[in-house]
Amino acid sequence: MRAASKRIKDLDTGPLSPLRLEDVPEPALPAQDWVRVKPRLSGICGSDLSTLSAEASPYFSPVTSPPFVLGHEVVGEVAEANSGFSAGERVVLEPTLGCEARGIDSPCPMCAAGRYALCLNVAEGDVSPGIQTGFCRDTGGGWSEGTLVAHPSQLHRVPEDLPDEAAVVVEPLACAVHAALAADPGPEETVLVVGAGSVGLFVVAALRHLTRAGRIVSVAKHERQQAEALRLGADKTVHPREVYDRLPTLLGARRFDPELGKPVVLGGADRTFECIGSPGTIEDSVRLTRPAGEVSLVGMPGARSALDLTPLWHGEVSLSGVYAYGFEEYGGERTKSFELALRVAPSLKLETLVGPRFPLGEYRQAISAARSAGRAGNVKVAFDLRG
Repeated sequence: MRAASKRIKDLDTGPLSPLRLEDVPEPALPAQDWVRVKPRLSGICGSDLSTLSAEASPYFSPVTSPPFVLGHEVVGEVAEANSGFSAGERVVLEPTLGCEARGIDSPCPMCAAGRYALCLNVAEGDVSPGIQTGFCRDTGGGWSEGTLVAHPSQLHRVPEDLPDEAAVVVEPLACAVHAALAADPGPEETVLVVGAGSVGLFVVAALRHLTRAGRIVSVAKHERQQAEALRLGADKTVHPREVYDRLPTLLGARRFDPELGKPVVLGGADRTFECIGSPGTIEDSVRLTRPAGEVSLVGMPGARSALDLTPLWHGEVSLSGVYAYGFEEYGGERTKSFELALRVAPSLKLETLVGPRFPLGEYRQAISAARSAGRAGNVKVAFDLRG
């Protein structure tokens, strides 16, 4: 049994999902080839906040295994040499727990196709149920002063010139890479990105750096978000309160006001990325997309959604979910989303987006800061575990 160390656990005590800082034993290696990693920085994700506030869908309950240590956005260092990794090497964690990580010899159809984030065996194999590290009781997680354990397929070496503060957001950047390449907009298309938190900003960056997207318009609420959206590649920004006033004109569309409800927009963006997940912004995204256009749902939706789908039906708009990452077809090669994210990360100066950083003992202040990040002019709040 390894020595206990402090980590933040989400407890299996009912729907309120209380959080506690406590000393717990280090997780055991599920198999001999797994690698022990000590977190250096770990981000606070919107899905973490939804879990803590009980706003996440109960859909996930059978594919998680509390009590678990939260934290899936992680840059760390290898604690013990194993499986070709040397002690002290910096790595970023790809948290999905698919067939390969679970030691399942015959991969499911999704894993066999390179779409391992959609694994059908997330409740089987060498570890307890969990779609990702940070939601599985056996792996540990990034919100820890101790170590977590990872299958070697989950680890990517960090280039020497990429600082920790940039590496810690490679995971959400990889999500954005997957979303952008799945849509693959053309040079004549106008793309709308609704939401400018970390995911929305990274979608803008991935669209500009990895696709042929023509014009990119970002719906960004706060001044810092607007500035970062323009820096990362947006051509225009629009405040959320202007989406039915200024935005239709920008999109070359016409607005009509019905007797009740939100405006009707005829025309709109060719492709829209919804990066918030609220019922209101999902409906806005559909309304602001042209007939036969496409909406990609990138933001994680809440437990309940009530929205008027008439615009989707009338406009034959396609609405599709985009989750996590996998293998991408890019430049004639088949490459992991994470590898592409690491490839473009240095040019984006992602380190400027990370902060404030908190020690683990100040987890209440950290979570509060993450909830108010946009209003406070921040993008990504993180735990600093470097001592």
